Amino acid sequence: MEIHERIFKLRAKIAAHDHAYYVLNAPVISDLEYDSFYQELKALEMRCPKLINANSPTQRVGGVSPPGHAKIKHEQRMLSLGNTYSEAEIVKWFDPGEEVLIEPKVDGLSLKLIYEKGALVRAVTRGDGDCGMDVTAAARTIKTVPLLLSEPVDIIVTGEVYMSFQAFNELNVRLEAAEEEPFANARNAAAGTLNLKNAAEVASRRLSYAVHGCSTDLSFVTKQSGLVEYLEILGFQSTAMLPVIQSCGTVARVCCIEDEAQIKSLIDELDTLRKCLNVATDGLVFKINDLARQRDLGEGSKEPNWAVAFKYPPERKSTLLVGITLQVGKTGKITPVAEVREVPLSGTIVRRASLCNADEIERLNVNIGDTVWVEKSAEIIPKLIGVAAKTTHGYFVFPETCPCCGTVLQRIEGMVDWFCPNYECEERVFQRLRYAVGKKALDIRGCGQKMVRSLMKAGVRKLSDLFALKDTSTLKPAARKAFLEGREKAKTQPFWRQLAALNIEGLGEETCKNLANLFDSILAMLKDTAALERVIKNNETYQNFLDFMFKGREDFNGLEECGLTFQKEQVLGNTFSSTLSGKIFAITGGLLSGSRDVVKKLIEAHGGVVKVNASRHCTHLVVGAGGGRVKAEKSAKYKIPNITEVELYQMMGILMLPASSRDPNHEF
Repeated sequence: MEIHERIFKLRAKIAAHDHAYYVLNAPVISDLEYDSFYQELKALEMRCPKLINANSPTQRVGGVSPPGHAKIKHEQRMLSLGNTYSEAEIVKWFDPGEEVLIEPKVDGLSLKLIYEKGALVRAVTRGDGDCGMDVTAAARTIKTVPLLLSEPVDIIVTGEVYMSFQAFNELNVRLEAAEEEPFANARNAAAGTLNLKNAAEVASRRLSYAVHGCSTDLSFVTKQSGLVEYLEILGFQSTAMLPVIQSCGTVARVCCIEDEAQIKSLIDELDTLRKCLNVATDGLVFKINDLARQRDLGEGSKEPNWAVAFKYPPERKSTLLVGITLQVGKTGKITPVAEVREVPLSGTIVRRASLCNADEIERLNVNIGDTVWVEKSAEIIPKLIGVAAKTTHGYFVFPETCPCCGTVLQRIEGMVDWFCPNYECEERVFQRLRYAVGKKALDIRGCGQKMVRSLMKAGVRKLSDLFALKDTSTLKPAARKAFLEGREKAKTQPFWRQLAALNIEGLGEETCKNLANLFDSILAMLKDTAALERVIKNNETYQNFLDFMFKGREDFNGLEECGLTFQKEQVLGNTFSSTLSGKIFAITGGLLSGSRDVVKKLIEAHGGVVKVNASRHCTHLVVGAGGGRVKAEKSAKYKIPNITEVELYQMMGILMLPASSRDPNHEF
């Protein structure tokens, strides 16, 4: 048999076994046999690299990570679903006797898949409904996303990316072992994973995909249930095929709407069945089954008129309150956390729950030793909501002093929270350092809680100490190597990350990004305090910034001496010129010279600033092919001059890139 024939047969065989294992949950060969097929295919492709294509099973995880996620404008708006919370509302939604398809509402992330001649060409998140993110590289790693369909059709499908409870729990164990912050729930984990730029890391987290709709007109399909069956034939996992923890009946089914009693009985029955799934679900979706009727009813601006979601109330369970831990935050805020006897809740094991503040503890009249009710607020954060059985007298009383340093706690008049005012409180120091090196600031990998504690023992009290530290002998060799590499890399992190690491109270991630977009450096911010105040908006935060820059100047100077620049990173290697200095651009429409991200970096490299939306601060609107109506209206309202892409390049004094590099799908 010729090599190319064997390669094609192996690809088909592996795809069939992937479908049996991941979609049907019914493997037919052993892992050893599967691996032998996979390794043979890999070896043959290495012998004949010209035969490798993107849809081969060996290419699910590419060797090169994509540089970023481009924004894609949806040709047809991706809608969300309206929610109902009672059986009576469901009955009102449909005509008596109307046939509906009921599916479990997967608590995941909406994703559109585009296929041409049966091959996957693009995956786009829902985003705001008009524009989403291109996550094709990440989607290709998902084993329940078929790279090739069973038929060579052009089709666009929609569904949910989710993470099974098993995959979620395993991921959190791995994150905690690496001293990284675990995810609060499976949906957050799925969303965070899909946005990763490292395809290999996405693959390791084992995402799944369940299809539930199709925006392509299929004339031979007349029912929603028939559409689902056809999508299953093409190779997709439907919501009727979700993985289970234990054997149970299917949650998806077709029925006719009768009355409130029938719907209540059905909802209760399906509530029991959905708890057997190995997937987070927060409700049911009711869809009119007749596709012609769907088309007649049409769609609103945000929701279809032929479907609605029923949301179950959050799951609630009782357990014993075994303790209350008082956490000290970086600002000194004292946050009580309930330590409870572990209890399974919405697919995860809960050991801790939010208690909010001292006033909430008094309102609940809760104390250590009581049996309490715990639920997941919005199916995300475990929260103690009441006392199931009172076995103690009174409620837990906040201590008068800080649980860490013993300083007398303070409570600002009109506020509910208590604070430790001691800036040098050991726990406040730890939390500031932990935030500075964490994902929302410098993002130093390997610098988890244990590492920060070790560095504090070595004398680190502030961020400049961490960068100036020379004696790292107290660290284990592997940890030392990771720390030194991460610390060096942090010196080249973007301006907004370095700004966030200063831990200025009230200066969050979004504000830091806005400041970094408008100013080239901290020096520029101090030179134009009027503009600075407009961006920060909050007077207290603005004053906190000025206080830090004058009172905390020593730490700031120390960081600069260690190599942190606190200025906008140089783009494309060097700043070409300052020809666009002082100019602020917004862009609309498709660009001929490359992706939006590339053109944005080019503008910034010439001293300009690019904003997502057209506003009164913009000096120019760059209008490409198919420019948007909203930005055009705003440019007219604020009298912003419109320029072409060619004129933009003329302003920069460079020749425009050839039209052959056009990618019209890159869109804000």
